[in-house]
Amino acid sequence: MAARIHNALVDDPEYPRLIEGCGQYNNDWTCMTGTLTVSSWDTDRDAVPLLGEALKALAIKAAVHQLTGDEVLAEIPVAKPVDEVMHAVLAQRTATERMAARCGFQVVHMTDTERAEPPYEAGDYTTMCYAKAYGTEPPSRYWLDHDEHDRRVKVIGERLARAGIRDLGHRHDIDFEEALPA
Repeated sequence: MAARIHNALVDDPEYPRLIEGCGQYNNDWTCMTGTLTVSSWDTDRDAVPLLGEALKALAIKAAVHQLTGDEVLAEIPVAKPVDEVMHAVLAQRTATERMAARCGFQVVHMTDTERAEPPYEAGDYTTMCYAKAYGTEPPSRYWLDHDEHDRRVKVIGERLARAGIRDLGHRHDIDFEEALPA
């Protein structure tokens, strides 16, 4: 069912508009714990494949919702980079809602029902749903297991701290009145 939903989205006449709109939104994608955890991240190279993964995750969530009628169960664990870009897709609300209506499914994504536990782990329920729907496991470049994701977030945090940026960008010591060194 998820593959059917995903294919319907890709075949929808507004799919190019959705992808283009998401691409224009990519300056707002980056959070320190999402796409930046992808090795050698490059928006030009990674945007389209990662958008595809976000749509696949949304399709799996929609399929679980259709099968169970339960939006809490539909909030399957999703890898952080995929989840971040899923928000970019959902920010294209007008196109997303029309596409979902034409494809006959409900978009399911609410922060209050997202489960932090269990986090995404390779081989988990989400992986099994993905493999069943798409005939392969999720690409590990974007579908980071939570332990690897946490390790990468620690690396990012340590490197940012050297530049005076603390708590993954929630605080910093940058005084914008100081002149930059020549």
